Amino acid sequence: MIGLTIAAMIMEPKGKESFYVPVSTEAFFKRCWEPGIKALELELISLFPDPGVDLDKKHLPKLLNELHLLKDWAETGRHLNENDSEHLINRISILQEKMHEAFLDENVIIFIG
Repeated sequence: MIGLTIAAMIMEPKGKESFYVPVSTEAFFKRCWEPGIKALELELISLFPDPGVDLDKKHLPKLLNELHLLKDWAETGRHLNENDSEHLINRISILQEKMHEAFLDENVIIFIG
C-alpha cells in the first residue's frame, strides 16, 4: 500500500515556478504529527490531512507559531523516537522556510493537504 502525501502547494501559481513542498506521508503524520497537535491543541495544522486548508498571508503568523510550538514539542519531549523526532523537526523547518518564501507574494494562497 502506497501512503498518500500531505503537501503544501500553490494551486494557481502566477509565475513560471511551481510551488510544491512535501510535508508528510499520512502514516507519519498520524504517528508523529498528530500526538503533538492534540497535546498542544493546534488548530491550523490539525486541518492538514483532512480536509486540508487554504492559507493566505494573514494566516502566516498563526501557522508559524503552531509550527514553532510543534517543533519545540518534538525537540524537548520524549514523545517520539530519535529518528522520528529528527525527521519531524526537519520537515517543520523546511515548511517554515518555504512559507516565508511563498508569502513574499502578498496575494498567494497556499493549500496544505
